[in-house]
Amino acid sequence: MDDDVYFTGPKDYDEQTDAFRFELDSMVDRYLQEFDINTIVMIGALREKEQELINAGNMGFEPDDDFFNN
Repeated sequence: MDDDVYFTGPKDYDEQTDAFRFELDSMVDRYLQEFDINTIVMIGALREKEQELINAGNMGFEPDDDFFNN
C-alpha cells in the first residue's frame, strides 16, 4: 500500500478560498444565463445559505503567524 498522498486540488487556504469563489462566480453566471431566475431571488437564496452556515457554527477563524503583520 502506498502511503503517499497526492492532492489534485488547491493546497493551501488561499488557493481553496479562490477556488470556492471562482466556482461560485461560475455558478452565478451559469444560472443567470440558463435560468429565468433574477438576481433578487439569487441574493435571497445566498442569504439563506449564509444563515445556515452561521447557525451551523462553522465560523471558526485561526489567523496564521503573518496575519497581524500586514
